[in-house]
Amino acid sequence: MKKMIRRSEQKPENTWNLESIYSNRDSLKADIEKVQTNTQELESYKGKILASSENLVSVLDISFETERIIEKLFTYTFRRYDEDLTNDETNQMKGEITNLYTNYLEKTSFIVPELLQQDEQIIEKYLKENKELEKYKLWLKRMFDKKKYVLSEQEERVISAFSNALNTPENIAGILRNAEIKFYTIQDENGTEVEINNETYQTYIMSNDRRVRQDTFEALYHAYQDHKQSLAEALQGNVSKIVVENKLRGYSNSKEASLIQNRVNPIVYDKLIQEVHKHIDVLYDYFKLKKEVLKLDDFCLYDAGVNLAQDTNHEYSYEEAKKIVFDVISVFGKEYQEVVKEAFQDRWIDIYPNKGKRGGAYSAGSYDTKPFILLNFQGKYHDVSTLAHELGHSMHSYYSNHNNPYIYSNYKIFVAEVASTVNEMLLNYYMLEHSKDKNEKKFILSEMMDLFKATIFRQTMFSEFEEFMYDSVEQGKTLTSDILSEKYYQLNEFYFGKDVVINDEIRYEWARVPHFYYNFYVYQYATGLIAACYIVNRILSHEENAVTDYLNFLKTGDSMDPIEELKVAGVDMTSEEVFTKAMEMFSDLIASYRKVDQ
Repeated sequence: MKKMIRRSEQKPENTWNLESIYSNRDSLKADIEKVQTNTQELESYKGKILASSENLVSVLDISFETERIIEKLFTYTFRRYDEDLTNDETNQMKGEITNLYTNYLEKTSFIVPELLQQDEQIIEKYLKENKELEKYKLWLKRMFDKKKYVLSEQEERVISAFSNALNTPENIAGILRNAEIKFYTIQDENGTEVEINNETYQTYIMSNDRRVRQDTFEALYHAYQDHKQSLAEALQGNVSKIVVENKLRGYSNSKEASLIQNRVNPIVYDKLIQEVHKHIDVLYDYFKLKKEVLKLDDFCLYDAGVNLAQDTNHEYSYEEAKKIVFDVISVFGKEYQEVVKEAFQDRWIDIYPNKGKRGGAYSAGSYDTKPFILLNFQGKYHDVSTLAHELGHSMHSYYSNHNNPYIYSNYKIFVAEVASTVNEMLLNYYMLEHSKDKNEKKFILSEMMDLFKATIFRQTMFSEFEEFMYDSVEQGKTLTSDILSEKYYQLNEFYFGKDVVINDEIRYEWARVPHFYYNFYVYQYATGLIAACYIVNRILSHEENAVTDYLNFLKTGDSMDPIEELKVAGVDMTSEEVFTKAMEMFSDLIASYRKVDQ
């Protein structure tokens, strides 16, 4: 096992270059002072924003300039903090910037309500007489489109005042899941006693020892069963809170509210569930394959997470990983490659783990910084895949920032996972084509099939469960633990099919899923992968303009609604064909796995 080095021992060339944001403390301080000055100036416009078109321009200019600076400050301080979570100085700096932002929000909370109190005609008048407002035309339209859902200033203040208290159900559920539930222990493959909790579950549920998998499954869900009433009450409270607020705002239902807020056509949500149901046999075939490969007489839910092939023993140096990924993205052309070269050469990437460094991986930046990437590279295939994935995010941000003004540069969550998944899938297909190792091919195919199962089918099942909860509360019903558990069990029966043993403990899985507190969020994981599949299929099929369309999509930012942005890439999320292509790709992967040994 490699010794974990300290942050100070990292070679500079292996770390991200945050000095490109602030080269010294004085420049950081200057931006903090600029935010404070701008906040005070904005306060002086209270009650006078629409006194003239010049006032409106000034308020919008200062507001967006300030938010742009704040994002830059956040990028710097949070990246510094993530280098070493034990560093008190960076932790304090992060807190200072967070407080700066909170103060800005509090002092400028009057702006949107004051704008919306006026008739839209005055905005139209100002747009005609002042050309400086043209850049804000789309932003103002989007704001007034939501006007009917905005309450009076006093009502908004009341809801805001209760916001912390209204988060109590989610907070309680989090405390129960992460701190207060008494978890059970099992004996691992070597007879050692281990606790099965939210962190250790994923390791042991993938054990090659079936007894360990079964014990792991039963141990975790028995622990959640012990607390089903409390967690059901928390979920009921959270859903009720959202339902009440959406009714007060005038939305027809909570699903509509979430989709409208994210500018997503409701047809897409319904289409997702409809198409997944239509193609559920592909998932059943996947479970059949797993049963065959694992040589099981019966296939249970606790068998579903086992990999069909062992991870390849191949170790990749970071230089090898860079070369592979660079070869993969060559399909996008010279301009894209040159930017990726810049990412490698100009130190966008923090590569290796060190003591105190945040785990996992992400891409994060702001309009005025590089789209930095945090890795914890350790030389496995997963690390190569992660590099490709996060570069997809960073390239999306790069193109978005370089082709849009700040106000329209932040793309929506609905499209956020598309570019990263496109890169990840292109890498997998590249490796399948170039690998001569049967086990490596099986491993990659297994990883890809699991991605389809977990991201499209599982997240769609979650979406159905979420819709059931909101529909029930909107109809005046109470979400008891028995009602939640029975519905969840029925959904598992459908999604796993009659050839899989649906173990009773799965009834309580709903209790451990934090995403059920996120308000119609999870469906976007499924639609993101489905959209990426269609784009990858176009590229690999050498369809005319496929690459050009995709690169143009990356450049759209937030200049149009997410569904329209995907149409730029040739993807119509209201079309049956897009969903069918994803299911055909999944089916082809299953067939390819069966052919590896032939």
